[in-house]
Amino acid sequence: MSDIAKGMLVQHVSLGVGKVVAVEATAVHVFFPDAEKRYAAKLRWPTAQPLLRTEGVERNAWLEGLSSFSLDPAEGRYALAASWITHDQAIADFLREYPQGFADPAYAGTGGGSRRVRAPRWRAACGEWAAAMGAGEGERLLAAGEVRELVKRALRIEKHVSLIPGTFEEGTLKEALQDPDAALGFFAALFETLAAPPARARLEKLFAAAEALDFEPALAWPIATVFPFVADPARHVFLWPRTACAAAERLGCDLRYDPAPNWATYAALRAFSGQLLTRLQASGARDFVDVEAFLHAAAASRGPGARKAGGESRRAPRTAAPSRRKR
Repeated sequence: MSDIAKGMLVQHVSLGVGKVVAVEATAVHVFFPDAEKRYAAKLRWPTAQPLLRTEGVERNAWLEGLSSFSLDPAEGRYALAASWITHDQAIADFLREYPQGFADPAYAGTGGGSRRVRAPRWRAACGEWAAAMGAGEGERLLAAGEVRELVKRALRIEKHVSLIPGTFEEGTLKEALQDPDAALGFFAALFETLAAPPARARLEKLFAAAEALDFEPALAWPIATVFPFVADPARHVFLWPRTACAAAERLGCDLRYDPAPNWATYAALRAFSGQLLTRLQASGARDFVDVEAFLHAAAASRGPGARKAGGESRRAPRTAAPSRRKR
């Protein structure tokens, strides 16, 4: 029993590879994904001891990433959210909607249907960033102190983002960036962040600079993460709380969410998104734009994991933009 600890992977002689969710004096709780159930198995000591081994267990990034377990007092067992679905189920749901995966005309915005253009609108925002701020242009404006021009170009990018369901209302960033000194500090931290791979010190500096802007508190995460995301979606993720948290819960990941932007939550979403991107590349996913679109679909999915007792579907939280109250 001494070599079994919470969070490690173990191999059971008949149940396969599982993740230790909790260790008690009389039992160990292990989640086995092959069981296709959201409850961890409760294995009694000392009977469980000879059935489990820790040596030679293959790494499993998805299983290691599952962290959204909580104790069900009625059952006395640990479980994922009632709306939980496996990654395979989420991918199957996505492919039912988009049979050609991320190359599907409906997904790419070439097959008609105005609601099916999330990723193309993100791509348009990325293209606007490249035209307005890329190739050192943003850094040049910053060095010249051209804060008004930086804000003007940022609002051109917002026009694309505001067309994406469940993101900004147009004008949100105009209000947030209205203080020239705060805006200048924000852009300085932003370009410093983009100058190197994501790192804690740079992101925390950006988050602090974002907090100095004027906006509704519920918009803290989107404002702090939208520009790194559209500037470099191969490295940076976008966090819209309702969508990201709902999707992560459904897929079994605890983002350690806090309303104030912070490194722990950002790093958790980025690691989770990286795992998803690896899984989704077989369907044509290119970067975190495709992962964001997939998470949005997973949050709204009404797959088999979203069924209540009696057959009623549990809808994921809506992703409408929050009210625009000032802080």
